[in-house]
Formats: sequence, structure tokens, C-alpha cells
Amino acid sequence: MEKDLWQMIDEADAQNYGNLASQLKQDIEKSVQATMNKSPETVRRDIGKASDNLYEKMDQFLKAEQEYVPSPETWLEYEPKHETIKEDLQNLQAVQKKAKSEQDVMAASDKTVASFKQASIFLQTEYEKLMERERQVQRKMEQIKNIIEQMQERTKGSSPEEMQKLMVNGKKFVSDIENLREDIRWQKPVIVAALWKEVGEQVKQVYTGIREVPGKIKAAVRDKTYSIVDQAIQKTSSIFDKGIQYLQSKKEEVLNLSPLEKRWQAVEKEQQEKLQTAEQQQSAVQRVNEPEKGRTVASVQDKVSDNESNIKKPRKVLLRIESKGNVRSQEHERNRSL
Repeated sequence: MEKDLWQMIDEADAQNYGNLASQLKQDIEKSVQATMNKSPETVRRDIGKASDNLYEKMDQFLKAEQEYVPSPETWLEYEPKHETIKEDLQNLQAVQKKAKSEQDVMAASDKTVASFKQASIFLQTEYEKLMERERQVQRKMEQIKNIIEQMQERTKGSSPEEMQKLMVNGKKFVSDIENLREDIRWQKPVIVAALWKEVGEQVKQVYTGIREVPGKIKAAVRDKTYSIVDQAIQKTSSIFDKGIQYLQSKKEEVLNLSPLEKRWQAVEKEQQEKLQTAEQQQSAVQRVNEPEKGRTVASVQDKVSDNESNIKKPRKVLLRIESKGNVRSQEHERNRSL
């Protein structure tokens, strides 16, 4: 790609995110066409079939992203495979230009076809992962709804006020999840991907926290230990309440609807100041106590290490994706410069 892929992903909004896959496809199509123009029929057939299969996988994955949730990390991981295909196509062109034997041409063609297949398999695997993540969220949501219904049925006549609170919290948690995708669909894809990942984890945690409650309530009602029923109802209501608050805070956090970003920046600034102060102290000690360098510097380094370990860095949702992308971007730049 002429333009850094991570930069393209980072800049993409909800409307033009799909252009990324189109540009990647066009980039390959250009190289394929340049190669096939001067290739024998066997090579054209093999390369054409392999490239068409890759285009199909790209379209399939993009459609799933549009229907469910973007996965920018997938395209970042795809890019090295994309570049390998282009390099193999260029090598195939070079082999054909040098008028080498048919065996050499077919060997270069087979290598290129293999690269196409690897990229296709990768995108198919990522598609299946994306679909399975969505199915897991939906299954957990259905199970949560069923648990609410079971609790309502098994606690008739017990703690009506607490049960009513549980029903309200449970239904709100479910509706918040169901409405969240629509609420964030026009945000930048990197934001949507990060937030939906949090959603999946939260749904899983809530389900895990309440899945055994109906069985416990059934046993408690049978044994007439109604205090346990009350406790179970209260605990379940609390789990839903915490889930609601967590999702709301994450939504505000990611959509920048609260002062959390300013608080993060303040914490980061404080971290930097502490580290700079520690480094300055270390430098000062080194200058003053140069003869005792080994013992003194070791002591200061221990303090710096302690300072770093005691500083808890804030959890920024988007940086999970961004940091990974930046690393890959740097690696790609180094590879291109070789």
C-alpha cells in the first residue's frame, strides 16, 4: 500500500471504512493484471482462480464487519500477507521477463498461488472468529433473559420489592446491550471495535455471575430457606446494576462524553513528571558520587524501578488497538527500507 494502512484505519470514519477493503483489493488487482498480461494460459488460470477466491474472502469479511462490528486488527494482520502477494507477483513478472524455463515460471507461479491461499485462509479464519464472537454474545444474552424469567417464576411471593428491582435492572441491562450497537454505529470503527470488545466481556461476566442463581433459588425454596432466596435476588440485582454502570461508563469513556479523558491525561502527565524527577535525581547522584557509582546508582535505580511499578497506568480502550497498529506500522516501515 502506498499509504500506511494503520493511518488509513485510524482516519476512517463509519462511512468510508469499507473503502479500505476496496483499496486493498484494487491494489492486488493492479498487480495481478500487470502479471497476467504477459503470462501463459496456465499461469493466468491459476493466478486468476487464487485471486478471485481472495477477493471473495475480502468481500465476505467486510460484509460481516458492516453487519456486526468492525475488526481493524484483522486488516492490520492481513497487510503483511498482502505485501507478500505483491512481492511474489513482481517476482513472477521478473522470471517471465528473463525468459527462463517453463519450470521456473511455474515454480514462481505456484509460490504466488500459495501466498494467495494463505491470505484467503487467514481471512476465512478471521471471519469465522468474528461470527463466533457474535454468536457467543447473542447466546449469552438469550441465556441471561432465560435466567431472569426463571427467577421470576421461582420467586413468586418472595421479596416482591427486591424482585421488582431485579427485573428492572435485568431488563435494562439487556436493553442497553441491544441498543448499544445502534448508538455507536456512526462512531469511528476503531472506537466501535474497542467498545464492542468490552461489551462482549461484560456480557460474559454478568452471565457467569448469575448462571447458577436459578438452581440455588430452586433448592432454597424447596428447603424453605427463604433468606437465601432473598440474598440471591439481591446479589443478582446488584450484578445487573454494576453491569449497567460499567457499560455506561465505558460508553461515555469511549465516546468522550465525560471528563475521563482529562483525568487520564492528568494521570499520564503525573507519571511523566515522576519519572523525569527520578531520572534527574539519578543523574545528579551519578555526577556527585562518581567514585561510588556502582553502589549509589544501583540504589537510585531501585527507587526508579519502585516508582514505575507503583504507578498504575490508566486503561485506555482505544490504545489496545492503536499501540499494536503502531508497532506493526514501524515494522512495515523497517521492512520496506531494507
